[in-house]
Amino acid sequence: MRRCGGAAGCGGVGCVSVLGGGVTYCTVVEFEWGEGLDRERFAGMMASVGAGQSIPEGRLSHIAGIDDTGARVIEVWRSGDDARRFAEQSRPSLAAAAMPAPARVFGFEVSSYVVS
Repeated sequence: MRRCGGAAGCGGVGCVSVLGGGVTYCTVVEFEWGEGLDRERFAGMMASVGAGQSIPEGRLSHIAGIDDTGARVIEVWRSGDDARRFAEQSRPSLAAAAMPAPARVFGFEVSSYVVS
């Protein structure tokens, strides 16, 4: 972590950039509302999947949100390997929660990540 001091593209003076020497990775998982999934079920599944679990190694941030069309889970990881390891380890919990398959899943290397 380093203080950026108001660099170009920064959200403000004194924000913190968490990019280090490695390749930070972002994952996006999108769900669409349908017969098997609505707002209440998604909120319940998010609560049950994370209940009693510590923060996964390498995860820098987690954002989950809903709108009129569906839900998204966005996570930033220290590396793509950390993201893949978590995906493999979480499969049994997701299966137990009977979570429907997402409509779309993708990931990308992060070129800029600033926390203000």
